[in-house]
Amino acid sequence: MSRPAWRRPVRIAEAVPGAFQRLGLETRFRQSEVWRVWATVVGPQISRHAQPHAVWHGRLIVHVTDPVWLHHLSMMRHRVITALNEKLHTTVVRELILRVGELPELPANPSGPHRQTEEPPPDPDQVARVEALLEPLRDAPFRDALYRLLLRATRPTGPDPSR
Repeated sequence: MSRPAWRRPVRIAEAVPGAFQRLGLETRFRQSEVWRVWATVVGPQISRHAQPHAVWHGRLIVHVTDPVWLHHLSMMRHRVITALNEKLHTTVVRELILRVGELPELPANPSGPHRQTEEPPPDPDQVARVEALLEPLRDAPFRDALYRLLLRATRPTGPDPSR
């Protein structure tokens, strides 16, 4: 039996996009980014009354709280589509479908989608180290998520030793 041939090591910035393409996940990943940028694109007032529900074949289905917001967003639909695609640097959304429906519970802490408690700000030295580590990734689609993950992983978990 022969040994498998070793491949040369590659940087994660080179490996992950290729793996996403081979697995057919690139489109789904780009579509999932709509939820991350939604509040930034439409603003806090609209995001309290309208939230993405699904993306299906380029159609973004958005649930709104009532018919007034449905009408308001229908008048802005082309601007919203353009702004979302510009923010995502690709054409993910071709059509906006608006429906009156239930919105997911918005987090109490607007700084993150799943945070329930207030976290202390990260150590500036640690932020600089993480940014230096991620510099080669530049604008890789997963860079922001990896940045947050590394900061969270390096945050002290026990009591503050300086106290």
